[in-house]
Amino acid sequence: MAQPPQEPEWPTYQAGAQSFVPDAADPGGPPALVPVPAPALPPRPGYGPQDPLVLAAGGSTVRKEGVWTVPPYLRIHGDLGSVRLDFRRARPVSPVIQLDVSGGAGTIVLVLPVGWAAQSDRLRPGIGSRRIKVLEEPEPGQPVLVLSGSLGIGTMIVRYPNRGDERRLRRQLRREQRLRGETPQLR
Repeated sequence: MAQPPQEPEWPTYQAGAQSFVPDAADPGGPPALVPVPAPALPPRPGYGPQDPLVLAAGGSTVRKEGVWTVPPYLRIHGDLGSVRLDFRRARPVSPVIQLDVSGGAGTIVLVLPVGWAAQSDRLRPGIGSRRIKVLEEPEPGQPVLVLSGSLGIGTMIVRYPNRGDERRLRRQLRREQRLRGETPQLR
């Protein structure tokens, strides 16, 4: 006589911090939910010299503005595009920020808050141009950007904010207020 087919064993399924395993008390029932430890998140880029935060423009534009965290290690690739980093509302986590540049044929613009500084002694211009219009030594308690790498045939501008930057910041602040449901107070 043929034996009845046996119930297949429930497969184990793991996703995130939970796992489905067969219930020992009821082997024929549905799987029970058993918590397992969540895997550790990998470290964010930019916190080690071997793993910098890479901002690559390719043929487009990369912008970092508003409130953002500045890690100690950055790498910028201008390629054929443009990179614009606005540090006015940024939060640096280190007093020294290493910024490695590969300009290509692109344009890189860094807007620093008054008091910050940039040292470009290690930056090779190639046949490109660099305009560093900020201090080389920061005011007490302010960070310094240490620029290194090569510009290729690209352009790099490091400066303090101008009127256009201030206008752009006011628009950005009004937009943020509207998103929060507040009445914009800035003109």
